[in-house]
Amino acid sequence: MVVTADGVIEDMTFPLTFQIYKPRERLKAGDKYKTKPEIAAELIRELQGMGFKFKLVLADSLYGESDGNFISVLNQLQLHFVVAI
Repeated sequence: MVVTADGVIEDMTFPLTFQIYKPRERLKAGDKYKTKPEIAAELIRELQGMGFKFKLVLADSLYGESDGNFISVLNQLQLHFVVAI
């Protein structure tokens, strides 16, 4: 499974970056568990660090219902967003 970040310009959607998500039961010794919302927040920070500008962040309900990390990161970064709940 992966968490992806896609860009949209006019009518075209294209992949920007991704990170592999590993369920807890698939982790090897020394691996650190990260939730999908935690990974998504990392991807947004990474893209900003590369100079990408966001007009709007869109996400499904998994991310919209994770106020403890993903939504708070979007608010910290002062990004506009629409997420399903």
